[in-house]
Amino acid sequence: MNEEILCPGSEKLPEIPENGNGGKDVFSAEPLAALAAVVTYAAAYCYLLWFEFEPYRLLLPVVAALLVAVTEMLHRKTVRSAESFVWLGCFVCACVGETMGRFGVWDGMQQGLFLHIFFVWWVLSRSGKLLEGKSGHLLPADALNGLILLPFGNFFLRVRTLCAGLRQILPPRDAERRKRSVWTLLAAALCICLFVGAVRLLMAADDGFLRLAERIAVWFRADWELEVLLRFLFSLPVGAWLFGLIGGAERMPAERLEKQRGAIAAFLERLKKVSGGFWTAVIAVFSALYLVFFVIQGSYLFGAFTRTLPEGFIVSQYARQGFFELCRVMALNFALLWLVTRMASQETMERRSFAWLCVLLLAESMVFAIIAFSKLVLYISCFGFTPLRLQSSWLVCVLFAGCGLWIYHIFSGRPAFRKWMIFGAATLSVLCLF
Repeated sequence: MNEEILCPGSEKLPEIPENGNGGKDVFSAEPLAALAAVVTYAAAYCYLLWFEFEPYRLLLPVVAALLVAVTEMLHRKTVRSAESFVWLGCFVCACVGETMGRFGVWDGMQQGLFLHIFFVWWVLSRSGKLLEGKSGHLLPADALNGLILLPFGNFFLRVRTLCAGLRQILPPRDAERRKRSVWTLLAAALCICLFVGAVRLLMAADDGFLRLAERIAVWFRADWELEVLLRFLFSLPVGAWLFGLIGGAERMPAERLEKQRGAIAAFLERLKKVSGGFWTAVIAVFSALYLVFFVIQGSYLFGAFTRTLPEGFIVSQYARQGFFELCRVMALNFALLWLVTRMASQETMERRSFAWLCVLLLAESMVFAIIAFSKLVLYISCFGFTPLRLQSSWLVCVLFAGCGLWIYHIFSGRPAFRKWMIFGAATLSVLCLF
């Protein structure tokens, strides 16, 4: 009577595995991941101490070391890329400069911003979660992942990781072990109460012990305890963000990266609707405009080379105006070339005449950079270095390098944006040491 009765052509249904959770997957984490989650509590608390108080500046290397250790623990199975060492070096330089108070070029707020950006980029590079596998023209999407999607999308990952670790230490089915743990905690609380009572009795019995206890109690006054508690509470979201970034990158599936890459590639492909003739004409008009400007305004533009100021100008005004002119022209030219490269067809980009027009526009941008730098040199030779003048000189050099690398990309066909990013980041981090 226990025989199975199957209809013709039917099959026996597969057995549902029993895992005590209705067949649902249970979140799991390695013990090392749980340890990393615990470490971020200390790192976040020390981070707030460093952020709030000047005397705790030396805590920054501790925070950096803890976060690097957590990242290495969670991504120990991921092969380190050569680029990850670059971003780690930038992070270390910014950390050293901030710790030593080296604000000769950037102020504390600027260096703090660079420090955080370098760390986020190092985590993305170390975990292999940059969209192209390395830094590149998808920088905005990588920044969105590193600053928002990963940390906030995994905001409660630390709590889940800790709970998974506790489940391994105290299995849910081991009721007897759980009971012993609860009674142990209760006994510890009772012992603390008895210890406090014993201290109070000894304070009442001896004046010397009373004075000693009062000196020790100064360190445990109520306002200090409240301050520590509030700082700890504020450190919880900070640590959750940090662990969300590091742990979220470790758990981010490769399929998600591939999906993001595909969506961006499809969007960029849809932009290629404008004819190549239109863009050729636009580049030609802009190039001609700059050539006419150079001819008409030559005495004004190149006066710094002969240390000759235009009539009505002073050195500071001449240098500042030249710098901001450069920034505006560079921003406009880069925006134009970005539109061209995104909206022109591949056939248009491969035309030799079109490539030479783009090179001409970039060369004119480099001339603007040289002119701005000559004005800054004149300004610095007259009045010396200041942080703002050094920052301006750095930015001019970075923009000049960007134009040169773009020309290199046009002629060689090799990616150049990553080289520009690394050049800018490396030089910026070095300036953090001055």
